[in-house]
Amino acid sequence: MRYALDVHRKRGFADCKDAIDPGGHIVSDKTEINSALNAEENNPNIRQLTIVNPDIAAASCRLSAGSMIAGKYEVIEPMNVSTGEADLYICKYDRKKYVVKVYRRQRGIKPEVLTALKSIDSPYIASVYDTGEYNERPFVVLPYYKNGSLQGRRFTFEELKKFIIPSINEALGILHQNDIIHKDLKPSNIMLRSDNKSIAVIDFGISSVVEEGSTVLITQTGMTPEYSAPETFRSLFLEESDYYSFGITVYELFCGYTPYKNMTAEKIAQFTTVQRIPFPENMPQELRDFISAVTYFDITNRSKKENPNRRWTYTEVCDWCNGKKQMIPGESADITLNLSIPAYTFLKQKYKDIPSLTVALASNWNDGQKQLYRGLMSAFFKNFNPEIAGYCMDAEEAAAGNKGKYDIVFWNLLYKIYPQLNGFYWRGQAYESLQALGCDMLEKLWKNDESDFYYWDSILVNELLSSYLTKSKSENESLAAAVSAIEISHVMGRKDKRIRLMNYYTLAYLLSDRKIFRIEEKQFKNVTELADHMKGLFDLSYGKFERFCHKLIQSKDRLDVQLEAWLIALGKRKELEAWRKQLPG
Repeated sequence: MRYALDVHRKRGFADCKDAIDPGGHIVSDKTEINSALNAEENNPNIRQLTIVNPDIAAASCRLSAGSMIAGKYEVIEPMNVSTGEADLYICKYDRKKYVVKVYRRQRGIKPEVLTALKSIDSPYIASVYDTGEYNERPFVVLPYYKNGSLQGRRFTFEELKKFIIPSINEALGILHQNDIIHKDLKPSNIMLRSDNKSIAVIDFGISSVVEEGSTVLITQTGMTPEYSAPETFRSLFLEESDYYSFGITVYELFCGYTPYKNMTAEKIAQFTTVQRIPFPENMPQELRDFISAVTYFDITNRSKKENPNRRWTYTEVCDWCNGKKQMIPGESADITLNLSIPAYTFLKQKYKDIPSLTVALASNWNDGQKQLYRGLMSAFFKNFNPEIAGYCMDAEEAAAGNKGKYDIVFWNLLYKIYPQLNGFYWRGQAYESLQALGCDMLEKLWKNDESDFYYWDSILVNELLSSYLTKSKSENESLAAAVSAIEISHVMGRKDKRIRLMNYYTLAYLLSDRKIFRIEEKQFKNVTELADHMKGLFDLSYGKFERFCHKLIQSKDRLDVQLEAWLIALGKRKELEAWRKQLPG
């Protein structure tokens, strides 16, 4: 790369026949398959599969009976389904009937997801065994599950605990071991296998593969709001997000409806960040505990396996299925002890513990400040908790003396009345962690989206990140030191546009821990990948190479801001300094 720079300067039962596949969305809750066809779920010569369909407007080119796909799959007839993104056919091969899905677009399923699915051999996952192109249109060959999906079906608690929950848990465990996040788990995407007990997960059309070295996924997606975790409404997807969907799915399989039925996406997003799921009286406590644990809203402690206050995933669900007693997230002694309070009404909701009240106040920033500065909080706590009442009165006084500090005074109070508030909240925006904040920053910077520049400025100028690390008692001293240095640099150089942008990128890389450089719709994970790309351009065309270099180096021999911050994040500061010393003057 140094040479290149120098040259510049140089994814039911028998009466429910759902069609699904690993590459899209369920078009309707029920898809009709010709009942005269008696295809078996299993073929001893191949692995299991299914079918799917997103809404994509495209021209259809129906195949007639007798057409051959890939020289061996003979079309019997089209499937009686409505799909905008592909044509589905019942085909036969080796005296067995299968489903072939022919897409109308080249990228019907992400290539990396398809590759990962092909490597999975599990009865709990709809697997791909054949793919190719027919008349320049990609296709996948899939079986269908004759018992249909779980959509519209209800199960007893015993059936759920003994059969359904363990199967879904195994499916998610396998997907996550292969770095696949499903992102749209729900009853219509779960098929009942021929034993009428176990299931297979389908529909991987919006699924994603987590990048190497990354623990989170920032993306835009066609997720289903009723089943979606709080963090996904901010485009943040984790393994824990699939487990939240798992919990809502189990709720529906027992009750026949979701807890968020008839709510808008916006209402769901707001409700899930501050409220626990409401349960019907006939739901067994053990099942309530399970659903509460996999849908726990706060995922701040997701990486601390010893902390009981984190959303359950594979291991905890296995233990629950085996009858092992466990702490339920948010109900462990260290969180609830001495934190119960008389009902506090805020935005027409009643809160009976300090943690949930604090999260509600922080998530509804402006209304939360009104509770404080109108004296409502101090008056409430004065009757039973003089200490917190004192904190509130101190905050009222501090804000009265400096009206420009309303936000920072309110912020400090939130973390003072509930020190375990590990999520990062500021001016109406909420992040599960600093890593989530960093990922959001990086995505906006890559899109040249300046809408949050003022927000980031206020975080850095008020030194909130170093203060947050202190409040959360972070043991990462190097992170704290680096964050503090960026805050100082920002205060001193905020009038310089390049310094501000450099601080944004440096902070985004530091917090997100995502070491990716993006340019011209390409991304590079390390310097070698970038250097190889530049060498390829040089060998192909010096003109293309030169134009690419111009994007890497700005005027006055300064590197592109993102490139410089990326190289520093990769630990190449010394190499950068050495390169600069070789420049003329």
